[in-house]
Amino acid sequence: MKQDFINAVENKNLAKVRISLSNELLLDPRGNTFGEMLSFAMSHISNLFEENKEANYSVPPQEAWNQEFLFEVKSDLDSNFSKEKLAFYEAVIKVVGQSKAQEIDETETKERERSEREKYSDKKQRTRINTTNGTITAGGTLLTIVGICTGKTLLTVLGGVVLIVGGVMLYNDSRK
Repeated sequence: MKQDFINAVENKNLAKVRISLSNELLLDPRGNTFGEMLSFAMSHISNLFEENKEANYSVPPQEAWNQEFLFEVKSDLDSNFSKEKLAFYEAVIKVVGQSKAQEIDETETKERERSEREKYSDKKQRTRINTTNGTITAGGTLLTIVGICTGKTLLTVLGGVVLIVGGVMLYNDSRK
C-alpha cells in the first residue's frame, strides 16, 4: 500500500480514500492490492460506504460490457460510494480489464524470470571465479609438495608463492 493512501485513511479523508480505491482497480484489474487497501480502509473508517442509491444507467448484457460502460459505472460509484456499487464496479472491471490483468501477470512473470536468470548468472560467474582460484591454489600446493620431495628450493618457494596468492584470491571471493 502506498503511504499516501495510508495517510488518507488515518486522516479519514473519505474523498481521497474512495477515489484511490476505485482508481486502484483501474490500475490493476486483478484486485490484489485493491483487496488489501479495502480491508485497511474498512477497518479504520466506519462510514466508508454510503447508502446505496439507484443507478442512473441501464446494465447491458455482460458480453456488451466495454470501457465506456466501465466508466459509466465508475462515475456512478464516485458519486455514490456504496457497497453494492463497489461490488458491481469490481465485477465489471474484472470483465472489461481482463486483457490488462493478463498483461500485468505476464509482465510480472517475465520480471521474476529475468531476476532468477540474473541470480543464476551471478552465482555461475562466482562459481567459475572460485574454480579458477581453487585451481591456482591447488597448483601452488602441488608445486610446493613436488619441490619439497625433490629438494628443489626454487620450486618449493615458487609453489608456496602461488599457493599463497591462490589462497588470498579464494579468501577475497568468499567475502563477496
